[in-house]
Amino acid sequence: MPARLIAAFLLVTSLASAGVIADSAISPSAQVFDCKPGPWGRVQWHYIYLEAPEWIVADYPAPNTQPTWTFPGADVAKLTSFLVAAGVDEKTVAGWLSDRRAVTKGPEAVTLFPNAVDVEGLSAAARSTIYAELAKSQQNEFHANPVNILDRSVSDWLGRRKVRPEIRALIERLTYLRGDVLCFSDLSILLSYAQDSEEVTDLIQLCTRTRAVMAYLQAGADDDLDALAKYWTAGFRRKDVLPMLESISQLPDGGRMGFSHLLPAQPRKLMYTYPTPDMATTGRLPDCHWTTLNFFNYRVQNVFLDLRLASSEVLKGYEKVEAPYHYGDALIFMTKEGNAIHSCTYLCDDLVFTKNGDPLTAPWVISQIDDAKRIYGHLGVSSVQGYRRQWTRGE
Repeated sequence: MPARLIAAFLLVTSLASAGVIADSAISPSAQVFDCKPGPWGRVQWHYIYLEAPEWIVADYPAPNTQPTWTFPGADVAKLTSFLVAAGVDEKTVAGWLSDRRAVTKGPEAVTLFPNAVDVEGLSAAARSTIYAELAKSQQNEFHANPVNILDRSVSDWLGRRKVRPEIRALIERLTYLRGDVLCFSDLSILLSYAQDSEEVTDLIQLCTRTRAVMAYLQAGADDDLDALAKYWTAGFRRKDVLPMLESISQLPDGGRMGFSHLLPAQPRKLMYTYPTPDMATTGRLPDCHWTTLNFFNYRVQNVFLDLRLASSEVLKGYEKVEAPYHYGDALIFMTKEGNAIHSCTYLCDDLVFTKNGDPLTAPWVISQIDDAKRIYGHLGVSSVQGYRRQWTRGE
């Protein structure tokens, strides 16, 4: 049995013995996958799970344990009808609106403070409907930017992560579907279950948990090194990876190289990390478009934090291309109205480099393109358009 299969088998066995994996199905998080054959060579990958380090989490402002829902532009009558139609009992809605803390006559929004018991008691359908409405406003931070659980279940997502059974059960109860992605938005309720300040920090850290891909390029004497070099250097424009490729190919049985060594300086530095608070000194945190347009830049261009200027750069410096895409192509997720919802950088097969939004809780990752489509599908993404950088002399 090949070494990689033995390793995968041992990992699956250990996870199953811990009660993480159902007997009827092996969790994808315990498997090693092969990319389809292509000019990128022989690539294997597996899932990993990231969480922001404690020193970043320590600076993250913990929300109040009281749930807060803000509905911009709403009026009481229409909001009542919406909540009842979503599946909330009329008496419960009346109680929320009569709460002395509720802001029902504000000129800009209606804000409710539902009690935790009522929120926990929402049906999955009601939660999906209400939270989809709350997600339309950044005032509802954790609804607009939920924890995206891309796995089949909360159990797969948590894996062997240490959490109390009560916490695991709570997250399972409060998850909801946004498209076909499991989401979790009730950090305020989750923190109300914390037993001490240390667990508060741990639960905030848990909510930064993100599934990502770790990939490796294999190279040996039988591989076409020139073809690999051409692909992974964007046509020999980024030659710093050539010594590594040549070195691993000369090992007796070949070798493998992590994608962290194949990427340019900026994504190499950022990959698998979370934004730090000091990155907000420009007034905006890096997002997907900033990440995509700075992929090949040795020095970052913060003008790409402005969507208008980012769009101008694509129109000026990139050529529209169709699949099959090449390493370094910018992929723009478009709505039928022509709005750019998301962008990422193509690596190979179905793997891309990206950052999902600008929150501090969103790391830079390698991901499957289908996962990105799932995350942004609810925003009406109808197509993905490729753009290829037009190199100028001297680059």
